[in-house]
Amino acid sequence: MKEQNMKVVHSNSGVDKKTELTETEKKLYEVLEELPKPETSMKLNAKQKKWWYWFGYEFVKTKQFSKLDLTHLQKAAIWMDARCLAIAEINKKGYHGGMVQTFLSGANNVSAHISILEKADKHLDEVSAHFGLSIKDRQKLKVDDTVGGQLNLFDEVLKKLHG
Repeated sequence: MKEQNMKVVHSNSGVDKKTELTETEKKLYEVLEELPKPETSMKLNAKQKKWWYWFGYEFVKTKQFSKLDLTHLQKAAIWMDARCLAIAEINKKGYHGGMVQTFLSGANNVSAHISILEKADKHLDEVSAHFGLSIKDRQKLKVDDTVGGQLNLFDEVLKKLHG
């Protein structure tokens, strides 16, 4: 039985079982082997398409990328382009005007370019977490690898403290 045709079912007892996927589930979770071109209905501009392919190839490498994930790819492409545009504008205008806007009254505020940069980073972090692309995200997805009968460091410390 291929690993690709299996799903893991978690029970309340903490025991995981692998079961065969139904035909509907196999279709739903069909893993893409190649990155499709962005659909015209996604309305990506040329720079966003560049990011589509840049992220897309990484997503396909996870071997868990399905057609349902294309909206996440679209999100990544749009927000990476917005991030790059904001950084270009910040660099062009410098600290005053690019990072901080100053009003006629003398009051200061974070510029719209910084706000866009922060929003883009937030959305890109969400996409990264969805696919487990960063070291931090991969650690969250990691399963406990302790060898049967081997205690982890925390258990060893507790054992020494209590007897």
